[in-house]
Amino acid sequence: MQILPLALFLVLLELTIGSYVTLYLLDLRGDTSHGFVVFQGVLYLVFAVITILTMNAVTPAHPADYGLDAIWLRAQEPLVIAFTLLMIPWNVLLWRDKQPRGQAKKTAKASAEGSSPPKSRRARFILGGLTALVGLSTLFAVGMGYRTLADSRLGGAFVVLAFLAGGIALGGVMTAMLLGHWYLNTPTASGKPLEFTTVVLLAALALELVCTAGIGPATAHTKLQTTNVAPGTTIQTSGNGIRVSTPTVRPGATDTSPAQQTETQRVAPLGMGAFVWLQILMGFLAPLILGGAALYLTRGRSFQSATGMLYLCVSFIFIGEIIGRGLLLFSAI
Repeated sequence: MQILPLALFLVLLELTIGSYVTLYLLDLRGDTSHGFVVFQGVLYLVFAVITILTMNAVTPAHPADYGLDAIWLRAQEPLVIAFTLLMIPWNVLLWRDKQPRGQAKKTAKASAEGSSPPKSRRARFILGGLTALVGLSTLFAVGMGYRTLADSRLGGAFVVLAFLAGGIALGGVMTAMLLGHWYLNTPTASGKPLEFTTVVLLAALALELVCTAGIGPATAHTKLQTTNVAPGTTIQTSGNGIRVSTPTVRPGATDTSPAQQTETQRVAPLGMGAFVWLQILMGFLAPLILGGAALYLTRGRSFQSATGMLYLCVSFIFIGEIIGRGLLLFSAI
């Protein structure tokens, strides 16, 4: 099992599900441009298809061999496929809703006062809620599958919550950043949707920071991998570094005994502690500060500046998620 491809898949899964959930919440609010919701619905459906293709390429065939909970991971594939398939009719119902710009907010207000929205719109809201529930269930099942890598505190509950909060944070910042770009075409639009999305991502990011701090040390046993390289060199890799053993043949000797072997210990230039601090600084503290600045700028209707801050948040959170998932998987390699 390779760390980076699997970590990228987990981050892509979080991105896809979290992005859809935040978009669905915006659709429920009814104060976002209909064109934006339609465009993002198609984009996130593409994300879901890419997630399925990536899942089939990187998921380990025997997860139990790496200390993962195979029972929960069996639900990963059917849930991801169900989530993707449910997005198709939701998008179709969204396309068929030809409401003019600004009408969605009036419809939501009328619904709050007791008037019923059109049947097709109610069906979209119900189907969208089911899709969001399946997506969150997918993150929960995946978190339960990987919780065994660090279950020393509360049975791995912090790992599961980190997956859920990480998905909302990553998906929220992606939706917020793209929504900020949409304001360049509609500068007179209400800033409330962007404020809402930014608050959601900040709350999810803060929760993930707490969960990451509470995950605790890895409990999986590190696998020792041995590779034989002709003419007798042995390379052993583990979490602590690389050990290279090379037989040295003495003059006139015809065989190589263990006593004649020389060993070279090579240690990785960066320890795990450095990556933990990179995750905290780049994946949490920096985007929390930038997200707070984006929220302040949004309330002042400085949408272009807020979008720039959110652009940086996307990069930092994405890097932080990869590091976090890589650190979790490192104990199983």
